[in-house]
Amino acid sequence: MNVILILIDTLRRDHLSPYGSSLVETPNFQRLADRGTTFDKAYLGSYPCMPARRDLWTGRYEFPWRGWGPLEWNDHSLPEVLAHAGVKSGLVTDHYHLFEHGSGNYHFGFDSWEFIRGQEKDMWGLATGEVLWPGPEYSKVHRGWRQYWANTARWRQGLNWASEDHTFAAQTFRAATQWVDEHRDTSPFFLMIDCFDPHEPFDTPAPYRQQYEDNPGKDRMTWPIYGPANRYTEDELRDVRGLYRGEVALVDTWLGYFLDRLERLGRFDDTLILLTTDHGHLFGEHGMIGKPSTNHGDSNMYEELVHIPLLASHPEGKAGQRIADLVQPVDLFPTILNALGVPTPAGGHGQDLTPVILGETEVERPAACFAKFGEAINLTDGTYTLFQWPESDRNEPLYWYSAQPPDFLKPRGFGPYEPDRTRFPIDWIRGPMRTALYNVTEDPHQQHDLAAQEPETVRRLQNALRRWLIELQAPSEQLRRLGLEE
Repeated sequence: MNVILILIDTLRRDHLSPYGSSLVETPNFQRLADRGTTFDKAYLGSYPCMPARRDLWTGRYEFPWRGWGPLEWNDHSLPEVLAHAGVKSGLVTDHYHLFEHGSGNYHFGFDSWEFIRGQEKDMWGLATGEVLWPGPEYSKVHRGWRQYWANTARWRQGLNWASEDHTFAAQTFRAATQWVDEHRDTSPFFLMIDCFDPHEPFDTPAPYRQQYEDNPGKDRMTWPIYGPANRYTEDELRDVRGLYRGEVALVDTWLGYFLDRLERLGRFDDTLILLTTDHGHLFGEHGMIGKPSTNHGDSNMYEELVHIPLLASHPEGKAGQRIADLVQPVDLFPTILNALGVPTPAGGHGQDLTPVILGETEVERPAACFAKFGEAINLTDGTYTLFQWPESDRNEPLYWYSAQPPDFLKPRGFGPYEPDRTRFPIDWIRGPMRTALYNVTEDPHQQHDLAAQEPETVRRLQNALRRWLIELQAPSEQLRRLGLEE
C-alpha cells in the first residue's frame, strides 16, 4: 500500500462541510470524507507550525521539551525511517519554514523534494523600496508584505492575481500531481504534500474573493496583525473572515484537481490518504486575531486553534464513517509506517489508527494533551478542557532541551548550557492567563470558565495531566512549574 499525507496549514474544521459547516463550499474535502473516515475529536499536540510538524515527523510530542526548531540529530524522522526500509518518499511543499534558518531541515531524508518558492516572507524575490499593503491606515507597512509583493509581482495584475494557475495552492497541487504521475510504477511510496494556504496573507483571485468577502473595497484585510481584535472595525473583521473563506475554497478546488488525478490512476484502491492541519486561526473569537502568544494578551489555546480536522481514506475502510475517539498528529507516524509495512521505532507517543479506521478497535486515549512550549499545558477528555497555567508569574523552572540554542528566543534571552550540555534555562514571558476549565460539549465556543464552579473536575483533570506527564517521562520541572507535584 502507498500513503499520501496532505497537510493544509491553518485549516479550521468549522469551515469544512465534513464537520457540518456551510460557511464555505468544500465539495472536495467532503468527497474525501465520503470515501473514508472523519475523525470528530482530533486535537493537535505541539503548537504552532513547526512544533506541530515535529510531532508528525517523529511521532513524539515536542512541547514538554522545547518549541520551534529543527529536527534533532537523534530524531527518528519519518522520511529517514522510510529510507532505511527502502520505501521511496517525496515532499512537495510551498511551506518555506521547512527550509528556513532556525527550523529548516525537515526535507532531510526524502528521496525527492520540491519547494515552491515565494510564500509569505520567503526570501526569494528581491524586495526593494516601499510597498503599501491594502489595510487600515495605521498598519499600512506590514512586516512581510514588501517581501511577499516582491515574490508574487511577476504573476500579478495590481491587487488581483493575473491567473488562478499561479496561486500557491495551484502550484503545489499541480506539482504533487506531476509527482504521482512520474511515480505511477513505484510502489510502495510515501508522498507528503505540505500546502501553506490558507495561511495568511489571505490573497485570493477575484472570483474567490468576491464570492466570500463581506466588505469589498480597496482596504482589504489581506494580512491582519496578530493580537487584540479591537484594533479592527467589525467591517474589517468581516472582510478578513471572507478572504479566509475564499482561501479555503481555493484550496478545495486544487485539492479536487489532485484527487481527480488519483481517481483516474486508480490510486484510491491502493493508497491510504490522510488529510489534516497544524492548527487553526482566530478571527475575533475571544477578542483575538491570528495565532496569539503571551505578548499579545490572551494566548489560551481555544477550540478554534486546537480542535483540528483529520480525514482518512483507506482502501479497506468503511466509506463515510465517523470516529469519536481522541486522536492527535503523533498517531499519524505509526499509522503511516504500518500502512507501508515498516516497523515503528521504539519510544514513540502515538497509536496506530489503522485498526480504528478498519473498525477493529478503539483508540486507547482517555485524554489528549496539547501546548505551546513555555505556556500552559492543556488537557481535554473530549467533554471538558483544562488550561493549566503555572501558579507563579515567574513561570519557572523552565528548560529548553536541545543540542543547540533556540533561535527564535534570542530577543528574550536564554541561559548557558547546563553542565551536561543538553538544556538551556529559559526566561519565558508568563502573560496574564490563569488556569481555566470549559465544558466544550455544552460550551464549544468556551465562553464560560467553570474552574471556580467545578473544583472537583479541575482536580480530576489535573491528576490526569500529572499522570500523563509522568508516563511520558517529561522533564520533572514541568510538574513544579505547573504546580502539579504531589
